[in-house]
This record gives sequence, C-alpha cells and structure tokens, in this order.
Amino acid sequence: MTIAGIIAEYNPFHEGHRYHIEETKRLTGADYVIVVMSGDFVQRGEPAILDKYQRAGMALQGGADLVLELPAYYATSSAEYFATAGVTLLDQLGCVDYLSCGSEWACLSELEAIARILVEEPAEYKEILKACLEQGKNYPQARETAVRVCCPDQDYGRILQDPNHILAVEYLKALLRRKSRMKALVIPRKGSGYLQESYDAAVDIYPSATAIRTLLRAGDAMAAFDEKIASDNKASSGDKAVFDRRRCDDIESYDLLKRGCPYAADLLWEAMATGDTVSWQDLMPYLDYKVLMKHKVLGKYYGMDYELARRVTRIYRPGRTFAEIIAQCHSRNYTDAALRRAFLHLVLDMADHPFLRDASRIPVPYARVLGFRRESGKLLRLIREQGEILLIQKTVEGKVFEKHHPVEHTLYDTDLLCADFYEQIAAAKAGREARIEFVRGPVIL
Repeated sequence: MTIAGIIAEYNPFHEGHRYHIEETKRLTGADYVIVVMSGDFVQRGEPAILDKYQRAGMALQGGADLVLELPAYYATSSAEYFATAGVTLLDQLGCVDYLSCGSEWACLSELEAIARILVEEPAEYKEILKACLEQGKNYPQARETAVRVCCPDQDYGRILQDPNHILAVEYLKALLRRKSRMKALVIPRKGSGYLQESYDAAVDIYPSATAIRTLLRAGDAMAAFDEKIASDNKASSGDKAVFDRRRCDDIESYDLLKRGCPYAADLLWEAMATGDTVSWQDLMPYLDYKVLMKHKVLGKYYGMDYELARRVTRIYRPGRTFAEIIAQCHSRNYTDAALRRAFLHLVLDMADHPFLRDASRIPVPYARVLGFRRESGKLLRLIREQGEILLIQKTVEGKVFEKHHPVEHTLYDTDLLCADFYEQIAAAKAGREARIEFVRGPVIL
C-alpha cells in the first residue's frame, strides 16, 4: 500500500487543489492521499472563508481520502511552525510514504539545496545573516541575502520571495530535521499565481484561492445577488431567502466561481449571501475588547512580544479598521502577516507557551479526523496499528488529555474553543442555531 500526504488550508478548495491531488496519485501510485488541513483559522492570520468541516468535505469530493486537522496553534503560526507541525503529524502516522507540495516554478533539487543550507547553517551563512540583521534588514530579507551569497551561481534568493516556495522549503527542512522516511514530491502549479487576485475563466480554470476569496467578497457581486434574492421573495419580506442556484445563473461572478471551484461554488455563494462565514471585520469588537482590557499583559500572547505590545497600546484606538491598525503597526521587525497572526492569537486567547520556543521540537500529540471516505477504513486501521500518535475520530476522545497532560490539553482545548468561537459568529450572522463542537462529527463520503 502506498500513501501520500499533503499539508494544506483549502481556503477554499479549488480546481488547482484537485489537480494537485490527482497528480500526486498519478506520480506516486498512491492508494490513499491524506490531507493535514488548517481548521477554522489559517496561517495568513485570519478566519477561513468556510468552516473546517465544509472545507474537509470539499477536499474529499476533490479526491482526498482522509482529512486531519492541524492544531490551531500551529495552523495560525509562521511558515516554519505550520510546516513542521504538518510534517510531524504525517510522519507520526507511521504509514505515509510521500509528502507532496506545490511549487510555482522551482524544482525539488533547488528547494532541497536551500533547505540544507537553512538546516545546517554553514559559517558563511551565519556570518552574512548576522551582518544583514545588524544593517537593519528584517529576518526574511537577511535570510534571502545570505542564501544568495552562499549560492551565487543559483537564483535561490528569488525562491525565498514566494510564499508557496517558502512553505515548500520549510517542509523539506522538517523532513531533514526529523530524518523522516517520507520522500518529498513537488508538483508544478497550474494556472494563476498564489497571490493573484483575479483570473479569466475563459483561459484558466485554475484560479488562486486569493482570487476566489476576492471574488466572493466583492461588494458588487454580492449586491447583485442580494437584489435578485429580494425581488424573488417580495411576498416573504423579513424572512431569510433560501438559496437557489438558479437565481444567480446570470451573474458573471457565479459562473467564474463555478468554473474555478466546482465542488464548492454553491456552498460558497450561499455562505457569503447569508453571512454564514467569518472575517476579520467580525472579529474587530473582540480585538477592541482584548486590547482595552488586557493592555497591561498583551505581551503574554503568542507572537505578541513586549515591544509590539507597547506599540499596539500606544497607537490603538477602537473604531479603526483592521487594515488601518496593521498599517500603523507595520515596521521592519513586524511583517503584515506576523501582525495579523499576533492579533488573531490575541482574539483567540492563545497565550505564549514554553513548548513553542523551538519549532523543530514542537509537540503534535494527536491527529483529529475531520472527514474520510467510506472506503478508507483500511487506512484508518493501519494508522491505529502503526502510528505513534493518537487518532481522534470522536471529539470526546480528547478528554484523555484533561488530567496529567497539560501541553496536550492546551492544544486540544484551544482547537475546540476556536471551532466554537467561529461557529458562534457564523451562526449568529446567518440566523441559525450554533452547533457546539462536541456534537459535530467527521464528514463521511
């Protein structure tokens, strides 16, 4: 039996992701593909556009066989922690043969060469890195310069400017550090670039997740949809309209969505129309509260050191938009992504912990099942027999951590609280009853 693993966010799942899964199976001959996926909050430092169960269902429809949740602490961390936790989880399953990741244009040998430099840190690399930091460059810039100098005949520095390549390098670093049995596989990306905000469905059926999120949050598209809903439901004013795909057949945005994101188009459009999703705008009242009430202890939160805490306390004023706050806090030492993650940790009450000090040794004590295909029963049995990690299919199984396992309990309890928090906000906006995490089970196809 051959098994491949993928670490992803699927925010949301689109045709490029389906292609990645298909190519992984084709190139490896894998009988199963396991996906380790972020939960309700993602590495960009924001809420996912749909909750984790809906996104897991999309992944299963798109070819995945088993979807496991990456603990929230790691899913909302830097690329190094995100990648290390994902690799560690897959490695501890005891049966994964390949780790498959995407690349814009770099090949595996180039990514592996960079990973070795960053893991081994030769003397020349460390000297240049230190000099660049002393000159005022931030860490990503200093690292890029050091890699360029160490490999003058290669364009490795450019690789470290791309978010997807940075993640791929971090995956390979984690494999090297763990001396993992998993072999790396790089699948060239098709279609739009990782951060491209638009796409032309007439020539490209592989949009970026960024383009889909931009499309869904475009005011004009949603206004057109809302207007059509209202005209079709004049007799029942005051009631929430029931989603009907036919109502938006003539809306160009929906057609684009259907081509680039066929497994999720209806679900995504309905969620955006009814408000059954969460964005940073929804989190702002909670951020205001935490900054005002916790201003003396902001530095205890994950990613929020005392220098940043002082800066936030000095400039923060309730009523400002999230973009304005990020712009005012931005500096050489704090990238926008790092700021978003720090503020998200503050809202989610994620404190800094000693076990987060060293990314190479962070604990990943469980693998929580978000969904699986019925024919994957043999895979689940194999993991239980060979794995070095607790496989959790029922939420209540995590209660084993409540006594005598403080780190494990912290990670698991945070996952549950994050899920409940996301669900409470989404449900209130959509006018439906919230479902607590303890009554929700894996998606089964």
